[in-house]
Amino acid sequence: MTPPPRHRSVRRLRPRSARAVSLLALLLLPLAAPGLRAEPSARPGPAAAGAGLLAGHFRLVDPAGRTVDSDMLAGKPYGVFFGFTHCPDICPTTLAQLSTALREIADPDLRIYFVTLDPERDTPAALASYMQSFDPRIVALGSERAAIDEVVASFGVIAERTALPEGRYTYAHTAAVLVVDENGLIADRVSAEMEPTALAARLAPLARPPEAAR
Repeated sequence: MTPPPRHRSVRRLRPRSARAVSLLALLLLPLAAPGLRAEPSARPGPAAAGAGLLAGHFRLVDPAGRTVDSDMLAGKPYGVFFGFTHCPDICPTTLAQLSTALREIADPDLRIYFVTLDPERDTPAALASYMQSFDPRIVALGSERAAIDEVVASFGVIAERTALPEGRYTYAHTAAVLVVDENGLIADRVSAEMEPTALAARLAPLARPPEAAR
C-alpha cells in the first residue's frame, strides 16, 4: 500500500516590528476606501489609512527650516494631509475647509501637517507663500524627493505622478486627512469633501481639553 504524500510544513514568518505588521496589512486591504473622493489630482488610497494601523514615520522640514520628526510627536495627536501647491482643486479646498473647521477648536498647539508630494516645485519659499491663506496650525512639510517617497510608502498612501502636455505634470493622490492619535495609530480617516462643522467634530479628539491647553 502506497503511503499518503507528506505535506511540507509551512514556516510562520514573524514581522520584525509593529510597523512591518501595519505595512503588511496595507497590502492586503482593498485599494479603495469609502469617503475618499477621486479627482484628477486626488484619488482614493488603500484603506491603509484605516483606523487602528500604525502611522508612518516622517522627518521633514517646515518652510522656516525647522525639522519635524514624527518620533518627537509621541504622545501628541496630530493630522496629516498629503498634497501639493499646484493641485487644481482638492488640496486648496481641503486646506480651506480645515482652516474653517479649526476655528471651532481652541487648542493652539493642535497641528495638521500638509506633506508635499512635489518637492521639486514646492520649495520652502513656495510652501510659505501658499500656506499664508490657511490656518497657521496647518504646517507645510517638505524635503528631498527620497525623504518624501519614504513618507508616502510609510503611510501607504497613493501618490502617482501623471504627465501633462508641454512638460507639465500633476499627481493623483490619496484625498483624506489622516488622524493620528497619541499612541501613534491612525485613529480616523476623514474625507476631504467633509463640511467644516462635521470636519471639526472629527478633529476634536486631537485637541487638548481647554484646562490642559492653558
